[in-house]
Amino acid sequence: MLLLFILIFFVSTVVFFGTYKLWSYLQLSSVLDREINHLWQRAPDKLKVVVERYLVLKFAGNKAHLSFFVWLLLATISAATSIINREPLVFMFFALVLLMVFNKRRTLWLKRNKTLVKELPDFCDLISMMMASGVPLILALEKVADSCNERLLASEINAVVQRLRRGNGFDASMKALSDGCDAKPIKEWVTMLVKGHQQGASLTKPLRFFAHQLRQELLNSAEKRAQEAPVKLLFPLVTCFFPVNFLVILGPIILQMSQGGFT
Repeated sequence: MLLLFILIFFVSTVVFFGTYKLWSYLQLSSVLDREINHLWQRAPDKLKVVVERYLVLKFAGNKAHLSFFVWLLLATISAATSIINREPLVFMFFALVLLMVFNKRRTLWLKRNKTLVKELPDFCDLISMMMASGVPLILALEKVADSCNERLLASEINAVVQRLRRGNGFDASMKALSDGCDAKPIKEWVTMLVKGHQQGASLTKPLRFFAHQLRQELLNSAEKRAQEAPVKLLFPLVTCFFPVNFLVILGPIILQMSQGGFT
């Protein structure tokens, strides 16, 4: 029974995803997408933040991915069926899979935040150079993102530019970038750009100072991790390496003594 429910779940998931891809290819899923988007617009903000952060789902223009909601629906139906049929192992299996997905996605999200912070100083320098030569802020962001399109931060800036082209304000577009990354340097950078854009002030020197300060913080953080490495290595050395050495060195002596001592 357990294997049957697992097989039904995976087969139904594969069949639906295949059908959905076919509908998307034939452009027949616009009605479903529109209904899902209506539901997504009415969803609580906290739910949106959790889905975006811990499942690392990117929503272009706040459009929700239909596949996620259907996968969640299938998992819920399968889990409910397992409870009704008194199969707790199936429910535990789905719960374990969901927890594994959340944990993996959360790890990827944290790694993504670190990558964005590491790339930020270089982008600040490039934007500062563009603005020093007379290029406006928004155009400087677009040009820097186009010239560094292989970087992760460039994709985030391109998303901001796309929001601006759709008619969104600069403040709201930058806030969406800040909300998608729970990193203090990114939030400070967004706040600085928004205030500079509102006040019309020059951001050349503030961006250079911010880049220098952030590089120093990253260097200090790396030095701190390097200093903590010996302490972290102490536990595996004491629990794994030293006992093996003692066993290899003292083992023959102990065996010899237990057999009557040395002759």
